[in-house]
Amino acid sequence: EYVSIKVSDWSHNVESSSQAKLKLPLLRRDQDTGLLAVNFDPDLVALLREVKYFLLLNLPVPESAQQIFKKAEVFRTQTGNLELIVNMYNNMVTSLLPVEKPLVATYINKIDKTLSRGVKQLSWKSHGIDLFITECMADVKAADKIMGTLKSNLSKIEEIMEQWRAVPLFERTVKPVGPAEFYQSHRQLLHTGFKLIRDKGNHVHKMLRESNKVLKVSQGLPDWKAYVDFVNNIIVAGLVQIA
Repeated sequence: EYVSIKVSDWSHNVESSSQAKLKLPLLRRDQDTGLLAVNFDPDLVALLREVKYFLLLNLPVPESAQQIFKKAEVFRTQTGNLELIVNMYNNMVTSLLPVEKPLVATYINKIDKTLSRGVKQLSWKSHGIDLFITECMADVKAADKIMGTLKSNLSKIEEIMEQWRAVPLFERTVKPVGPAEFYQSHRQLLHTGFKLIRDKGNHVHKMLRESNKVLKVSQGLPDWKAYVDFVNNIIVAGLVQIA
C-alpha cells in the first residue's frame, strides 16, 4: 500500500511537471556573459532514470512518462551534440582577442542568428531539432576552423620569438682573446642569428597570408591592418629582447 501511494504521487508529479519541462527552449543564454548552455532540465534527466528502474521493477508508469522514456536515446544524442556546439561557441567568444573580434564578427553573427532559434523558438517538443543541430554544427565548425588557424599561427609566431631569443648575438668568452679572434667569432654569431631571423621572418609572412586567406578579407581592410600591426608589435618586442 505504501509503495502504491508513493508510485501514485510520483506519477501525478510526473504528469504535471514533465510536459512543462519539455516546453523549455533548447538553449539558454546568460544575460551577463552572453555564454550559452544546454537547457535540458535536470528533472527530465531524473525522470528518464526513474522510469528505467520503475519498468525493471514492473511498477506502473504513466503513459506520458513512457513516451518520454522511449525518446531517451534521442534526447541523449541531441543534448550531446548541443553540448559540443555550445562548448565550441563559448570557447570561441571567450578566447577572442579584441583585435580578432572585428575579423570574425561576420561568422559569430551568423552563428548567433542560427542559435537564436534554439534560445527563443525551439523546445524539446518541437519538430526539426535535428536539422537545427546540423545547421548549428556546420556554422560553429566553420568558425572554429578559422579561429583555430588564427590562434595556431599566432602561437607559432610567438614560438619563433622564443627561437630568436635562444640564439645569442653576443657571447662573452671564458678567457681574454685578441680583437681579430673576437671579431671572427662575433661575426659568425651575427651571421647565424641574422639568418635565423630572416628565415623565420619569411615564415611569419607566410602565416599571415594563411590567416588572411582563411578569413577571406581584403588586405586593405582597416581591421586587417590593425591585426597586422598587432602581430608587428609582437615581433618588435621579440627583436628588442634579442638586441
